[in-house]
Amino acid sequence: MNNMYLGIGIVVVLCAIMLAIGFLVSKRNKTTADYYVGSRSIGSLVTICTACATFVGGGMTLGWIGNGAIRGISSIWYGLPQALGFIFIAKTMTKPLRKAGTNFLSLPDWFESLYHNKTLNIVIAIVCLVVPITWVTAQTTAAARMLEGIGVPYLVGVCVIGGVVLLYSTFGGYLAVVYTDTVQWLCLLAIYFCTIPFAFIHAGGVSATWQVLPDTMRNLFVVPNMPKATPFLWLINGIVAGMGLQTTFQRIYSAKTDRIANQGLYWSAGATAFFSILAALVGMCVFKLGVPADIGSDSVWPWYLSNYMPSWVTVLYTVLIMMATMSTADSMLNSISLSVAHDIYHRYINPKADDKKVLKVGIIVSGLFGIVALYWATAGGWMLKIFGYSYTLGAGPLAGATITAALLRKKGNPKALIIGVILGAIVGFISTQVPALKDVPAGGTVFSFGASILISMLGSALFKADNGPDEDLVAADAKQA
Repeated sequence: MNNMYLGIGIVVVLCAIMLAIGFLVSKRNKTTADYYVGSRSIGSLVTICTACATFVGGGMTLGWIGNGAIRGISSIWYGLPQALGFIFIAKTMTKPLRKAGTNFLSLPDWFESLYHNKTLNIVIAIVCLVVPITWVTAQTTAAARMLEGIGVPYLVGVCVIGGVVLLYSTFGGYLAVVYTDTVQWLCLLAIYFCTIPFAFIHAGGVSATWQVLPDTMRNLFVVPNMPKATPFLWLINGIVAGMGLQTTFQRIYSAKTDRIANQGLYWSAGATAFFSILAALVGMCVFKLGVPADIGSDSVWPWYLSNYMPSWVTVLYTVLIMMATMSTADSMLNSISLSVAHDIYHRYINPKADDKKVLKVGIIVSGLFGIVALYWATAGGWMLKIFGYSYTLGAGPLAGATITAALLRKKGNPKALIIGVILGAIVGFISTQVPALKDVPAGGTVFSFGASILISMLGSALFKADNGPDEDLVAADAKQA
């Protein structure tokens, strides 16, 4: 009972901090640029922390550690490849996304600057919505389930956590998202590095652990009980993870300088690589300590904490992991508002709307969808089933189109990109229904991404499009001359 009160007390304090941040920064939201990219004024620390909180977050302590305990060293392929996507963006996209004279807020803005194709922009805007729509509900559900572990009823957890995210995200906008992300990430790092050394100590060290592992868990290129191609499939899936989310590009637009934008990407890449390796090692130590073989991957680290650490540590960790899920939910809610208000409403429904009108619509969309997400989280598991398809239908095709546009620029054919996105989603969905393919790890996303980029690239090569000169190439030629 004392631990329950401790957990509730920490939740109340942290939620109060989140709400206070949202209230304070809400006064700075005068334009859509304020609300969606923080007036492009975000500094190094916040850029790095919000990127890491969103793209690494609680995964490093739950799923990744669990994979290490179940699959051994080869589990690093699940998280490590994400670093490649962030590095690709930093090397090929940061500069054109932030070039002088542009005021990009969203990913469709960039596609518009390249191709000026209405249909393509609508398709990209819709696809940008697929992952965030399901993730807000999924993250709210996950947070509420974590609070159940310390005695908070599920429905109460949904209303409290979902309500807090809704309020500070809706009224505070992007600034509230990135500042709360910073608090959440730093708190999570603190508890993480205060607890993981004990796992190594209890297991007798990495060397002693390595010696007792089964051979299958010591093979870097073979994932136990998975197809031989799993490391390759996880490699592709990791690249897609960052490339297929609009939240990645918001963090590029919001940084104060190009250098800071790249710092966020490189630190995300480094954190992903570091924590995927560290989590695998921690998981293997927990395996040596006797974690039950039939336990779910997300329960491995909680099992260690409850069996080897003081109970109050388990409670504290549970609360901070719960807060980490909020750092993803708030980013996704802001992204939904951006897609609907800026990319759909302002661009096509009411092009004559002034900036204040668009901002008002964005705030309303954020609030309404936040309420809908709360209802979905309390109304059953059907949205969570759709959540399983979100990367297949959204992130995979979007990443294919984004990489094609990044590599080909104005040489890309917008019609080929449209067909690539649509057929990519269809191919990915079919792959999840075919008995021989549906159990392939990350198969749906890999197939949707592969089909999207293949069709987009091939179509652009076969059917040339006149999109005008590539301004970056023209500038480069002029500089050489």
